[in-house]
Amino acid sequence: MVREIIWMRPVPTGGTGRPAGWSREQITAAAIAVAEADGLPAVTMRRVATELGTGAASLYRHLDTRDDLLDLMIDRAFADYQPVPGTGGWRADLVADYLRLLRFLRERPWLVDALSIRPGHGPQAARIFEAGLARLAGCPAPGLAKMETLGVLNGMVRTHAQHERPGGVLHEEFAASQAAHLYQLAGDGRHPHLAAVLAELGPGTGESTGDRFARVLTLVLDGLLPEQ
Repeated sequence: MVREIIWMRPVPTGGTGRPAGWSREQITAAAIAVAEADGLPAVTMRRVATELGTGAASLYRHLDTRDDLLDLMIDRAFADYQPVPGTGGWRADLVADYLRLLRFLRERPWLVDALSIRPGHGPQAARIFEAGLARLAGCPAPGLAKMETLGVLNGMVRTHAQHERPGGVLHEEFAASQAAHLYQLAGDGRHPHLAAVLAELGPGTGESTGDRFARVLTLVLDGLLPEQ
């Protein structure tokens, strides 16, 4: 039997003889406050209940598992995300959207961690996906190709945020240290193909991390949805 995600289940109300207790919104806000202060691993049912001044059992009126709580947290975080204003050029607008999404995730390391556990398919994610499809309304590609393209770009952004630094927080010095390590490896004689590529690149391309990622997003988008 497929387990229904939390938005498919009715919101509990205070039954006869029982107080309504804490709402989903209050529980979610308390959980996000814990995550922002101490990171996602600190978010447990017991810790969130303590922040609310209640017992963990009271949270289970709204939540079956911690996964339900993560789903609510992710969805609440995405409520603060807005796509960039459109210019009419869907390719450039989509790239700008996903660059903004990357910056959005960098500011919320706990959200990067949460998305590595849960997919984030709540109402706010649907709103963002709908906005992406609206960008593509003038593209003649079939609907499946559009959905696949948005999925690939979204996955690229999430993976990039997760791996550019532990916790998803960009740090240019960290990126520079990674590059320095690659050049060190290229000089050890055991990685000739890496050495050849780095020699071809030269001392540096002059691209920032953001510019490079924007270029790669554009290349992928052009490959998935080529000009007709």
